[in-house]
Amino acid sequence: MEVHGKQPASGTKVVLAAMGGLAIGGSLVFLMGLSFLASVTLLVLSSPLLLIFSPLLFFAGFVFVGAVVGFAVAGAMALTGMSTLGWIFQEFGGTSLLGFGGGLTERLKEQGKDWAGLLQHGNEQDIKIASRGQNLLVV
Repeated sequence: MEVHGKQPASGTKVVLAAMGGLAIGGSLVFLMGLSFLASVTLLVLSSPLLLIFSPLLFFAGFVFVGAVVGFAVAGAMALTGMSTLGWIFQEFGGTSLLGFGGGLTERLKEQGKDWAGLLQHGNEQDIKIASRGQNLLVV
């Protein structure tokens, strides 16, 4: 017996290789069959219990999924809150976050001055309008 132009394999080598393959493969097939038989036996024995307790297991599954989703949402909110707090501390500390948006304190001071001027100007106009209304009532 010649294998692809190489040295011919002797009959004893082929028989020994087949016997080794059967010993290893046969034992693995036997263990696979034993495992399959045990799985089927457990499924047959536990299926009535699964059928009886399925309403409880169904809602227990809902509770479990709800708890996992709740923890995931809580983790996302915690991450969002921590990153927001970090951003606020960096902004008020005067450092910029990722190279943009620094100087929030200065911008807030400028906007506060603008609003103060607008409100003060609005109050002066309100006083003038009120005094005109009183003059109209007096006449």
